[in-house]
Amino acid sequence: MSALKLLDQIVEVKNEQRARLARLRASHKPKILYGAGVYAYVLKRLLDAEHIALSAVMVDAAYRTERPFLGFTPVVTEESFDLLRASQVIVGIVNYPPVVDKLRRLGAGEIHVIDVPDYLNLPHPFMDLDFVRAHAESFETAAALFADDLSRATYAALINCKINEDLAFLRPHVRLDKLYFPQGEFRLRDDEVLLDVGAFTGDTVREFHHLRAGRYARIIALEPDEGNFAQLLATIAELGLDKVVPLPVGAWDETTTLRFVGKEMHIDNQIAADGEKRIAVEPIDALLAGLNVRVSLLKLDINGAEYRALCGASETIRRDRPRIAVRLHTREDLFRLPILLKRLLPEARLYLRQRNFMSMMAVLYALIEPPASV
Repeated sequence: MSALKLLDQIVEVKNEQRARLARLRASHKPKILYGAGVYAYVLKRLLDAEHIALSAVMVDAAYRTERPFLGFTPVVTEESFDLLRASQVIVGIVNYPPVVDKLRRLGAGEIHVIDVPDYLNLPHPFMDLDFVRAHAESFETAAALFADDLSRATYAALINCKINEDLAFLRPHVRLDKLYFPQGEFRLRDDEVLLDVGAFTGDTVREFHHLRAGRYARIIALEPDEGNFAQLLATIAELGLDKVVPLPVGAWDETTTLRFVGKEMHIDNQIAADGEKRIAVEPIDALLAGLNVRVSLLKLDINGAEYRALCGASETIRRDRPRIAVRLHTREDLFRLPILLKRLLPEARLYLRQRNFMSMMAVLYALIEPPASV
């Protein structure tokens, strides 16, 4: 463990990403977004906020599609070498190092890797040094709770990356693995009961089902958005699952109705007082009491509502002692989620892992039993 306090490891350097965005904005060269997945979507939102207009979206032949993506019918890399060489290519893929190497081999004129710290704060910066200093005690408390050196190093690197918008801080600490069920940390069993908080369209249900080859006890999937819930039901039907309990409700610390803002791809929907949509939410403790079920795995990825949801799951966590995987979405969550989890489950070991090369994909794990490997 480093003798340095966390705050002694935090630095503020020249923000090269801001300068890069300014150069892209000023340039008249065509700009291509390479990729057409979730990260490309949130990156496009950042580019829009920075008034950087795209000329095209590009995908490799293996991902060819005639379906428009964000208003563009993607062009195919293998058919567009001249365009590739004449353009500024903005990488919209999270595991960017091999992509950059490939684009260079193909003769791309300019390649830009842009980090989106998180999509909830756009168009504002995620965090600055003043915020860290103002909450220094809480940051130091959280840093001391992590169970291993990799977590502590990742924590300092993540904060530095968020402040400076510089992925170089994070890259040495990336540990590629499954996002919510990493095989390096989780020992999955045949009797698992997964509570999927933020089930979206069933992507986690699908992954967990295939990862376990159907060997698990039950999945309880919470998804409050009507459109997402319909797609969740379609995923369950497609897979022919009879061990999944889908519930059209969100997790919170009280039973109420919340307003939220819906976005184009729905992955970045978020609770807001002026939201045009409404969702029903309930405490996890009340939901599980009604089902008379105990859980062994708890996954939360709900766009900044994780803290309130965990507060509403305090009895469940203390009783069932599940393994927990939670995405860090807000700047306050960088310290308040580790502190809360350690208060709810004092015997848990806390691990922080950077699961790909973009800073929005940091995941906090709370484990009771020793991890498979660290």
